[in-house]
Amino acid sequence: QVRVQGGSCSVPSDLADLVPICYGPYSKSKEETQPFGPISDGTPIFTYRESRDTGLKSFRAQVGTYQGGGYQVLLSSEARNDTGTAARSTMLALRDGKWLDQQTRAVFVDFTLYNPALELLAVCKLGAEFPSSGGVLPRLYTRLIRLEHIFPRTWGVLALALEVILLLFIVVYMAVEVRLLYRMGVYQYFERFWGVYDWVNFSLFWAAFGCRFHSLVLASEIGLGVEGPVLVRLEAAAYYAVQWKNLLAFNAVLSWFKMLKYLNALPFMAHLIRVLETALPEALNFLGAIIFIYFGFALGYFLAYGDNLANYQTLSQSMLTLYEQVLGHFDVDELQQSNRLLGPGLFVLWTMLASVILFNVFVAIVIDSFDRVRGEVEKISFLTFLNHQALPPVQKALKKLQRLAESKKEGEGEE
Repeated sequence: QVRVQGGSCSVPSDLADLVPICYGPYSKSKEETQPFGPISDGTPIFTYRESRDTGLKSFRAQVGTYQGGGYQVLLSSEARNDTGTAARSTMLALRDGKWLDQQTRAVFVDFTLYNPALELLAVCKLGAEFPSSGGVLPRLYTRLIRLEHIFPRTWGVLALALEVILLLFIVVYMAVEVRLLYRMGVYQYFERFWGVYDWVNFSLFWAAFGCRFHSLVLASEIGLGVEGPVLVRLEAAAYYAVQWKNLLAFNAVLSWFKMLKYLNALPFMAHLIRVLETALPEALNFLGAIIFIYFGFALGYFLAYGDNLANYQTLSQSMLTLYEQVLGHFDVDELQQSNRLLGPGLFVLWTMLASVILFNVFVAIVIDSFDRVRGEVEKISFLTFLNHQALPPVQKALKKLQRLAESKKEGEGEE
C-alpha cells in the first residue's frame, strides 16, 4: 500500500480544533515511509520498502502516479490445498492490525495468471485508490501476452527468426536510403517529405524490436520455474512486450500509407495523391486554427464544469469529452443541471462551430485543391490506364511469344 504523512495538508487556524490532523492527496514528497502497525520486538511490524526492493516500477492509476515503493505483504501462492486458507489468514491479520487507515491512498494487489489451453499470461494489478476527498476507486489493470512472446519454445522461435530476417531487410533498405542521402546531400534529402517519413518508419521499427528483445531478456532473467510463496514479477517484461505491439501497430499504419510513395507512379492514382499534396499545406494551417479554438473551448468547459462533472475535472478530460461531442456522444442534461445558462450556451456554440463551420471549411479546402489539380494535371481513369499503358506491353509480349511458338512449329515441320 501507499500512504501519506500526517499533516500533509494545511488547515485554517479557525478550524484547527475540529481538524487536528489533515491527510492530503498523494505526492512523492508527502509519502509516508515510517513503520506503523502493531508492535513486535519493540518495532512496528509494517515497514516501508523502496521500489528497488519491491521490484515494482512507477505506475499511473486513476488519481495519481505511484513510484513503486510502499508497504508490501506477500500472500501465499504455493501449489497446496491450504493456500487459500493461508492467504485469508494473512488478510485477516492485516485487518486486525489496522493496515488500512486515513493515511492510506492506494492499495495494489499484483498477481499473474496463466491459461495453459490458450497459452496466455495475464499480468494483473488490482488497484483501490483512496482519494483525499473520501471513497474508494477500484480498478483492475491487466496486460495480456502470449507465453511464446516472452518464453519462445515452438512457433515463438520461428517468429523470432522471421523478425530477424525482417530486420535484415530494414538494414538493406536503410543502406539504400543512406546512399541516396549521400548523393543528394542532407538538406535536399530531408527537404523531401518521404525522406523524413522513411526515417521515422525506420526509427519506429528499431524502437519496437528494442522493446521486443528487452522483454525477452527480462523474462529470461526471471523464468517461470519458481517454488514457494514467490511472486513471479513479469510486470516489466509484459510492459515492454505490450509496448512492442503498440509501436508495431502504429508503424503498420505508417508502412501501409507508404504505399502512396509507389502508387504515385500509376497515372490514375497520381491525380488523387496530387490533390492530397496540394491540400496539405492549407489543411495544416487550418489545423492550427482548429487546435486554437479547440483548446479555448476545452479551457472554458474545464472552468465551468470542472468542480461538478467528472468528464471535465481536468483539461485533458475536457478536450476528450469535447471531441466525443463532435462525434455525437454527449449529455446535455448534465450540462444544463450543472449550469442553466452556460450549459446549453457553450454546447450549442461548440457543436455549431465544430460540426458546421469548421467541417465545411475543411471540405472547401479539399475541393479547392481538387479544382487546382484538375487544371494542372490530366486525370487518367483506371480503365484508360489499363487500355493505353498497362495492357499494350503485355499484349506486345504475348505476340512475341506467339511468333516464337509459330516459328518453332515451322522449324519442326521442315525437319
